[in-house]
Order: sequence, then structure tokens, then C-alpha cells
Amino acid sequence: MNFEKRLYLDDCMNVFQKLKNGEVSLTLTDIPYDEVNRESGGLRNLNKGVADIITFPLDDFIDEVVRVTSGSIYIFCGSGQISYIRNRLIENHKLSVRHCIWEKSNPSPMNGHNLWLSSIENCVFAKKPGAVFYEDPKRRSSVWKNPTEHYKDHPTPKPVELMKRLILASSVSGDIVLDPCMGSGAIGVAAKICGRNFIGIEMNKKYFENAKKRIDYTTSAPILPVTTLDLVKIEKLKKNKNAKKIDLESNICTLYN
Repeated sequence: MNFEKRLYLDDCMNVFQKLKNGEVSLTLTDIPYDEVNRESGGLRNLNKGVADIITFPLDDFIDEVVRVTSGSIYIFCGSGQISYIRNRLIENHKLSVRHCIWEKSNPSPMNGHNLWLSSIENCVFAKKPGAVFYEDPKRRSSVWKNPTEHYKDHPTPKPVELMKRLILASSVSGDIVLDPCMGSGAIGVAAKICGRNFIGIEMNKKYFENAKKRIDYTTSAPILPVTTLDLVKIEKLKKNKNAKKIDLESNICTLYN
């Protein structure tokens, strides 16, 4: 399957108007938290620049995301945005919603000598009726433990490995994944690796160009990636002496190492 992408250097609120109702299967995005920029005292740069400044009405953004998405929605957000996003999705759109946590297994040690480490980020998950969900039953906790990943061209990157996990859990091969706040391009990279198509929107030209190059340089998996439920089926077939030999090891390693 050929990877198809549509990348827009524009305000997401403008691009939403070009998308049809239910055009994308999954929206996975990391919106500006609107809270991090401040002086740090020199140990760590807490000024994330334009990457942390929200430029759209949050209620309109949520409504448009719900309109164009046929399946599930993941919105990484600041602690001050959680309740608003949850309430909008529940009260206005009647969706099933969970507050999820990314627990960083390698948090920054900043101020660790006298404070609890800042080791989590928040994500609001919403699911429409009939949306797929393929996560392994043993890994369905809403707390996701994953290390941060270093990426020098954006101040607030999300880890590709975690993005792959969420894409595999909430979509199937060939689906369209939307990221209206593309930033580092990590979600586009993960979508390409996982055999999904991608729509990415970014209004900052520098971030857009870097993300585009990053996605273009990413190699698609040689075999269409499987979901976690497919992995269970594969293991069962491997134990069946009469089953045909299945060679998906390289693909599984690519996704889950």
C-alpha cells in the first residue's frame, strides 16, 4: 500500500473547512498547552515559543475535530485544559471519554532535589460509537509509560513509539490519521510506519518544513503493520503445527521494540 499524505501550511481552522464530515478515522494531536512559557533560572528552557501559544478558540477546534473524525480522538493538552475538553466532548457531543496520562520513564530532573518530578503529560481520549479499539487487554490502563524522545527541531515533541501504539490501538491499515497541530511531525512519522495515511496541518513555516522532511525520510514498514489483536492471533497460529509459517518478526520488532 502506498502512503498518502496531505500536508497544509495553514491555520487548522481554515483547513477544517476543506474536510468532509467523518473524513478521517482517527485524530491524534498535541495542542499548544498555553501554560509553559516562563523564566526557568537557567537549568532548563521553559520558554517553548510559538509552539505553546494557542491560536484558535478551543471549543470551535473540538467541534471541528469531532465533525471530521469517524472513530477516535486523542488530544494531548495542558492540565488547565483537561476539564474543558472533557466537558465539551461529553456534554456537547455525548462521547465516551477517558482522561489518559503519559508517564515519562525518563523525566527531567529539574528541581528534583526539592519537588516531585514533572513526569506526566495529559491526554483526553474520546471514542465515537463503533470506533475500533485493538489494544491488548493486558495493556489497557489509561496510564501509558513511555520515555521521552530527543528531537532538536521542535521544543515539545511527542515520542514516535507512543504515537505508534495509539495509532495501532485505534485504527486499521489504510485509515486516515489527522494531526491538526503537526509540530514535530512525530504523528505523521508514526502513521507512515503503521501503514496509515496522514493529514497534517502546521501554521509555523519552520516547523512545517522540518516535519515534512522528517515524514518524507521515514520508511514505511515492508509489511502492513498489524494491530495488537492481530499479534495475539499470530501467536496462536505459531503454536498450531498445522498452520502455515508466518514471517512477521521484522514487522513486529519495528513496531514494538
